[in-house]
Amino acid sequence: MNTSRSPHLTRRSLSRTTARAHELNGLRRESNSRQPGLAMIALVLLTLASGCSPALTRNPVPEAIVEDVQPFGRAGLRIWGDALTDDEVRAFIASQAPALKAQFGPQIAAGKTPKVEFLALSGGGQWGAFGAGILNAWSESGTRPVFQGVSGISTGAIIAPFAFLGSGEDATLREIYSEYSTDQLERSTLLSGLISGTALADTTPLAQVIAKYITPELLERIAAEHAKGRKLFIGTTNLDAGRPVLWDIGAIASSGEPGVLQLVRELIRASAAIPVAFPPIFVEVEAKDGKVYDEMHVDGGAASQVTFISPEIPIAAATRHILGRNIDRRLWVIVNNDLEPPHEVVKPRITSIGGTAVSSLIRGSAIGDLYRLYAIAERDEIKFNATWIPPEVPCPDPEEDFDKAFMRCLYEFGGNYFRGGDLWRQVPPFFATGLPEEPAG
Repeated sequence: MNTSRSPHLTRRSLSRTTARAHELNGLRRESNSRQPGLAMIALVLLTLASGCSPALTRNPVPEAIVEDVQPFGRAGLRIWGDALTDDEVRAFIASQAPALKAQFGPQIAAGKTPKVEFLALSGGGQWGAFGAGILNAWSESGTRPVFQGVSGISTGAIIAPFAFLGSGEDATLREIYSEYSTDQLERSTLLSGLISGTALADTTPLAQVIAKYITPELLERIAAEHAKGRKLFIGTTNLDAGRPVLWDIGAIASSGEPGVLQLVRELIRASAAIPVAFPPIFVEVEAKDGKVYDEMHVDGGAASQVTFISPEIPIAAATRHILGRNIDRRLWVIVNNDLEPPHEVVKPRITSIGGTAVSSLIRGSAIGDLYRLYAIAERDEIKFNATWIPPEVPCPDPEEDFDKAFMRCLYEFGGNYFRGGDLWRQVPPFFATGLPEEPAG
């Protein structure tokens, strides 16, 4: 067991695109060892084949109606995660008003201040074991709240439904983050992907695993909690629009539309679909005239690493408008990522340079998202609490995209980190709240 910082931790956020690049680099080295120049010829042929390969047939949404199309032709099942029009803000507030009045109106009438908790879970691939371990230890402590709302992106989207349903699902999360290895979740399609495909891996195995856990019974339970006013959001990126989308899974589960089970399963897979590495998911949507189109959705992390709600929604102002006063809210953010990497010398190779650069971009995005959530919390009088993977993690280096030994170790580490009592921060990373203390003496 390595008690010093693992060098792989600095690349945890590295997209599987880079991992596939390493695989391709290995193919080049093999070719070079057999016959000089063969790798270059192969790459040229791949490039030419790629240029003349047939494109995937699509029926994309015309730009003019991108705001109007809906899954099943039904409004209220999703919302943009970034900019909203005034009409969209008013419509969202109006849609939430009945549930808020029913849930909190009696307490306010009795002179009490309702208290609610929200949980936001970031992406991070196998590093989601960190968040799963935290949730388990939180349950064991007896202090874990019933969250009024849960949102998840990428690996956070896998965790989110079970975190939403409560501590009784902790064993399921432990299983998901300890019993599956890479070959049980993805298949390499490197060469076909380069020639004519949409990705370098096939996630059909992942779809089968998702189907095992996202069952009709589980959706019924989510729908029942949605009826109580609780919210479960999963984030994807609409690649055609280049914008984040928050899917209201409870509203989808409650819609009664045929195909909701498959849609929820596909949305979870889409949220984890790292562009190029994993294939995108095409979601059918219907226009007002009944015509059906498709949207291309990929990893929610392509737009943001962690989310809660669009910053266009004025939560406190809306609550006062609906209930006559604000309520006591707390936001808990679990970032399955390290945000304070140590110095590490990068090899002067294209894969190392590209991989480290991508990792830095993703890390910077996660930090920016924390600042955005902090700003929302400050505006809307929400108590902010966040955590992320600390610099020192005593786990063996992961040997693959989903390494069971590594995930089991990180799961236990996340739990112990919670038990240590030094988990939650009330400000984003690198945010000063005063002058540094003078050294003693």
